[in-house]
Amino acid sequence: MVLTPNDVGILVEHSVWKRGKVIEIISPYAIIHFPSLASSPQGPQRKLREDAPQLTKSSVQSDPELDSIETGPAKPKKVTKRKVKDLQSTLDDAAQWFTQTYPEKFADEKFIDNDLRNKRSAAEVFHANFGEGRGAAMVDQGQHAQIASTLDGIFRATNVLSPFEIKAVHKAFAKGDAASTLLLGATLAFVAAPGMQSFKTMADAAGQLPADGGKVFTWPIVTLLPFLADPKRFIALKPTNTELMATRMGTNIKYDTTPNWDTYEATLRMADALLQRLSPLGAKDMIDVQQFMWVTRELN
Repeated sequence: MVLTPNDVGILVEHSVWKRGKVIEIISPYAIIHFPSLASSPQGPQRKLREDAPQLTKSSVQSDPELDSIETGPAKPKKVTKRKVKDLQSTLDDAAQWFTQTYPEKFADEKFIDNDLRNKRSAAEVFHANFGEGRGAAMVDQGQHAQIASTLDGIFRATNVLSPFEIKAVHKAFAKGDAASTLLLGATLAFVAAPGMQSFKTMADAAGQLPADGGKVFTWPIVTLLPFLADPKRFIALKPTNTELMATRMGTNIKYDTTPNWDTYEATLRMADALLQRLSPLGAKDMIDVQQFMWVTRELN
């Protein structure tokens, strides 16, 4: 279904988060309140595309948990100024908060439902379409339209990218031209042999996507596909989250706003160390690590 401003107030069903209420439409996005997410660190509301495939109109249009939920823009919150030092927490603090918030740790359903399930599904889609030589064969055959369509769905399946980045890559993949094939080929080459030159080739391919003025040469766009292609080895670099975790761990990732190998290699080393730290809690791969960084990002 495609939500419109006339749908504000209706109840919808999400494939993972169950029933929700459309609070506001800010095209091309919808703000939806899901009671199942009430205990999540980000709260019960999520911003989804108004044409998100996970959404359908609910057969029930009255629900005790949702009928009293107000629609329209959220009221502004009072901002309290804090010193920078008060906003910092150590990795041990973050781990302690995590185990208290998610008693089952990395197997906790609340944690899994907080977008981790979507990341794992996106990784499965990548492997099903491009794994075991299938992607390389599609690149060799020049299957531009099919590659672009699949990549578009993968990029839109998680909340790793910002709404602006999703819009930019969607415009690029909608063209279905050779630029998408170039990006997939460069990504597969990087995953097979990660290094300075293969990273630069992959980053350059992302930067060449025809996004009609949209910003595509960003860390999340450049690093999302390797992350989904092999989450045992690669992580998606979200700048704010990554810098915060580096501070907590006392690590210098040589951060630069321009995607580059030195920063990404340092980030991979940090992520490996974090995975080792979290593995006793049940972390299996970089999807767990990236999600841990995400849910602990606002600790003070």
